Amino acid sequence: MSDVPSTAVEVVTTAQTVAESSGPIWPYVVGGIALVIAAGFWGYKMISRPSFIIKQIRRRNLKAMKKEGVESSEATVDLDKLLSSIETHAIDNKMSGAEMVKLLAPLNDSNRMKSAKDMYLTMQHIAREIGDTRLAGEFKSKSTGVKSNSKLMAGLFKRAGI
Repeated sequence: MSDVPSTAVEVVTTAQTVAESSGPIWPYVVGGIALVIAAGFWGYKMISRPSFIIKQIRRRNLKAMKKEGVESSEATVDLDKLLSSIETHAIDNKMSGAEMVKLLAPLNDSNRMKSAKDMYLTMQHIAREIGDTRLAGEFKSKSTGVKSNSKLMAGLFKRAGI
């Protein structure tokens, strides 16, 4: 006779023993779900930090400026100064990322920003709102001397969706 039936019987008995000794799988499932939820919560907390959001805004602005070929212009430096000031203000006041983004909302208002002068006036308004009067004065003086039809401002407006 063949040895196959006796081997199959041994495999079945061994498999039943392993299945019975492994216990229920639900603790592993619940543990895996808890781990995914914890990782998601931790990821959300990391993404919601003001420094992370400012870093992403700077990265996107630099990419847009490189695309336009004007990454080392004065307006880019001014916007970076404003972002640095907002980041410092948000960290000092222990603001969340969503609260900090509300400070930047006037820059996305298409009714408010029709020219480069309007952009500098908006930046001045934001600087005053966070309490940086030195930066607000600097933006006020620059708003009077900026050309409204420059290539850089057109690029910034395009990036802002205006």
